[in-house]
Amino acid sequence: MERDYCQKMLFDDIFTLEEQVQNKDVVVSLSIDIISKLRNYSIEYYIKDIETFGLERTWDYICEYVLTYGDNTDFLVVNNFGEMYEIGLAVQDKYQKKENGQYYTPDDVAIVMSEWFDSLEGQNICDVGCGTGKLILTYLDYIGKERALKLLNEGRVYLYDIDSVALKICKTAILLKYGKELNDKIHDIAGDFMSSKIQLPQNCKVISNPPYAAIQQVGLYWRNTRILNDSRELYSIFMEKIIKDSISSVIITPYSFISGSKFYSLRTILNQYNGEIYSFDNVPGNIFCGKKHGIFNTNTSNSVRAAITVVRKNNSDGFRLTPLIRFKAVEREALLQCKTLESFLPSQRQKISSDKPMYYKCFKELQPLYDRLIEKANHHILAELISETGTYVLSMPNTCRYFTSAVSGKMNRSGQITLHFDDEKIFNYVYCLINSSFAYWHWRLFDGGITYPVSLLLKMPVIYDKLSEEDHVFFKETVKEMSNKADEFIVKKKNVGIQENIKYPRYYRDRINQRFFNILDIKVDNSTMDLVHSNMALKVSV
Repeated sequence: MERDYCQKMLFDDIFTLEEQVQNKDVVVSLSIDIISKLRNYSIEYYIKDIETFGLERTWDYICEYVLTYGDNTDFLVVNNFGEMYEIGLAVQDKYQKKENGQYYTPDDVAIVMSEWFDSLEGQNICDVGCGTGKLILTYLDYIGKERALKLLNEGRVYLYDIDSVALKICKTAILLKYGKELNDKIHDIAGDFMSSKIQLPQNCKVISNPPYAAIQQVGLYWRNTRILNDSRELYSIFMEKIIKDSISSVIITPYSFISGSKFYSLRTILNQYNGEIYSFDNVPGNIFCGKKHGIFNTNTSNSVRAAITVVRKNNSDGFRLTPLIRFKAVEREALLQCKTLESFLPSQRQKISSDKPMYYKCFKELQPLYDRLIEKANHHILAELISETGTYVLSMPNTCRYFTSAVSGKMNRSGQITLHFDDEKIFNYVYCLINSSFAYWHWRLFDGGITYPVSLLLKMPVIYDKLSEEDHVFFKETVKEMSNKADEFIVKKKNVGIQENIKYPRYYRDRINQRFFNILDIKVDNSTMDLVHSNMALKVSV
């Protein structure tokens, strides 16, 4: 993945693609002193060289050395190049406090993407935003040396990156592994991928980990598309160009395009294709595990919520989506297998429309319940039940990790959603709804980020008009009991002032859930709802 993309993009507006390509393969003369040093190279020498000569010059002679004399088993080996370059970026930009959209693909994720990629149609192989080559090197390794050499010899491998140094490292790694004689057969294209001057080859498939950053500057030669103007996000316009100009693709990006309002136009484009979208939470474990080497950044992991999108053009049936997969680190090895991840996919495919503008992420086990809820709600939503100044007041914390909760009145905390109601029966119903699994499930279906957006909460489907008098009595008695005991279940944190939360015993949630199952006239066990609350992917744990 690239960093400082918009800054580098400005360079492309000044110099043409032809000028960049002509200057990308610089031959470096290696002195006896440099050769001697590189034979005994170490991290200390490497950091000193970058501080003295800069990142580009340092890598010029590293690449020339390994192609001439081979790598060594101590430090200068292909498997170290990606991390070395990341360290080099941190050394060169030691006063830049935050990496810009930079998430390096872990080995296990690269293998999963390679397996899906290999199953796709397309003769020419393209890695867009290749960086130092994790994805393309993993794919070539996955298919085996014989197939890899055939692809390379036939000139069917294309590498794209705006960072010419990273691109050179990527190409060097391929040549080092498969032979220097392939130098003229590998297409390495340095420059702004979004420029109309850079095009994908015919009959190609793409594997990509594009840059994740807001667009600060629109390139001179960019396509002026609705997706560009709506989203103002690099990853979404990369997805658009890749999807439109290739036969098939595997792309790892943030998951925000699945339901974010500013990505609606991107989702309309996806309606024209078919495939699968695998989405991942970032707690307890996260996909982008790995150390950051920024001087000011002590995090040990990159915590973006990610999605792997597999796109095919053979029809326009829509996409199958996994639920938002939450997993523990101990599950990672077992989880990150193609067959395991595919087991989360439902049979239903989704296409978005003006009345259904967002994809939803549903456990296949809960699909019948979701369908019944949508049917019974008949387009009625929570927003219809609230008032601006009603005397009945309900509040809920707007951060919800494993459950949602609500209390009468306001809580002593900074982040909360407050709802007003004119009618006590409606108040009782919504009180129970938020303390059930249904409000939390709605958040996981359409968001699942850090906070619960009020706008999303108000779109929650409601079945208030389906309640019987017995149901109203049940909700009234339940609210009375929970309210009387609420003080027992208040949790207070003092990390930033006093932050109250409330965690009711599970039996209230189960009891309310069962009532809703009865109203919906569907048989569902509460253990099935545990899928929504669990912090594990392969074993339910609540």
